[in-house]
Amino acid sequence: MAQDQRLLKYSDRYNALKAELQTIGFISQGSVQTRQFVCGNSGCRCHRNPKDRHGPYHYWTRKQAGKTVGRKLTDEELNIYREWIDNNRKLQRILREMRRVSARALALTTGKKVP
Repeated sequence: MAQDQRLLKYSDRYNALKAELQTIGFISQGSVQTRQFVCGNSGCRCHRNPKDRHGPYHYWTRKQAGKTVGRKLTDEELNIYREWIDNNRKLQRILREMRRVSARALALTTGKKVP
């Protein structure tokens, strides 16, 4: 394949990735988890049967200034955070692909492999 054709192929792929970026909604970093707990009351039902644990409780955690911080979520918030975290993961995937395509186009243009 000629150099111009390959560069055009990279440009088309890059433009497709840019278009995909426009479909991403709000983003959020971090992760969500749902947990159930055993309480400190030894006579409570949660100590006798794992199915009777307290919860479920939903949490969002993320890094902020080098520390892990978290927040308890409602059921409604859980769905919103999941969607926004998925959007962030999609954004990161697209950016990685854009960098890869750009590196290949740069290597093709300059004749030097990009480290």
